[in-house]
Amino acid sequence: MARLAIAMGDPSGIGPEVLVKALGQPLDCPHVVIGHRDVWARACQVAGTDLSLAPADGPARRPGAVPFLQVDPPVAGWAVGRASAEAGRTAAAWLRAAVQLALSGLADAVVFAPLNKQALRLAGFGVRDEYELVARLAGVAEHDEANVIPHPAGSGLLWVARATSHVPLREVPSLLDEQRVLRAIQVAHRMARKGGNQQPRVGVAALNPHAGEGGTLGDEEVRLLLPAIRKAQEEGLAVSGPYPADHIFRIARSGALDAVVALYHDQAQIATKLLGFDRGVSVGVGYPFVMTTPSHGTAFDLVGTGLADPRPMRQALELAAALASAGIGR
Repeated sequence: MARLAIAMGDPSGIGPEVLVKALGQPLDCPHVVIGHRDVWARACQVAGTDLSLAPADGPARRPGAVPFLQVDPPVAGWAVGRASAEAGRTAAAWLRAAVQLALSGLADAVVFAPLNKQALRLAGFGVRDEYELVARLAGVAEHDEANVIPHPAGSGLLWVARATSHVPLREVPSLLDEQRVLRAIQVAHRMARKGGNQQPRVGVAALNPHAGEGGTLGDEEVRLLLPAIRKAQEEGLAVSGPYPADHIFRIARSGALDAVVALYHDQAQIATKLLGFDRGVSVGVGYPFVMTTPSHGTAFDLVGTGLADPRPMRQALELAAALASAGIGR
């Protein structure tokens, strides 16, 4: 049975609130929440609930209570509803404790409520995102991120991998090459298989309008994407494309694709959030443990309103448990 180490996320964002709400329905596996009791109490007040805590050193079952590992903030005094160095250091400390439980063999999966990338940078970590931070903590050289939503066609999951991720848009064309695209195809295929689809169909999005119109509107499709697709096909993968980016998710929604490769962040995220924001999950790839988090951010504008939707957080918990229970570690 999966054992989950759950970090409360950025204490100044909606993470603690959605986690409290998501755990209103008990998890059917050993788990431990890592954070601070005062932050938990404030989140319970916002959520209008009172989930009692039971001290725990690692994932456990505590009927009627939430197993809880107290980790005091390195620096107190953050302001709720905005990015700060203090909140970034605290979120990182909670995440580090969860990763350490997984690395020590006491947890099979790390799940974290939303973190704020600006806060991590203000805290001095010098990383682009939380995935790079976890990679440092876990000693991982190569890592990726995939997104997953319930398949709009009605059954299973739709996986989305990205050839580039948290980089400025102007840098995307220079970062793309045949090997990077091929790796994204392989990630999409591998994650779809781990998610239960033994013969996933992967579609690759184009970079340019109308998939370049045969080179008229850009040559990346001919020069980079088609060679990567052919190499993947030679490996036995069911891959097609490149499809115009404004059309590929319509094809996926019809049920013709099980996974999509996007070439940059918003090419993937705009579509997946429209199709499945209420249960969207990001999954870390390449780590020695399962890692999931909701696909949304810290939503500072919603902090304290009680309006934050807990369904993506609950989906992240359930997906982590399912992947870890299936023996999927990477």
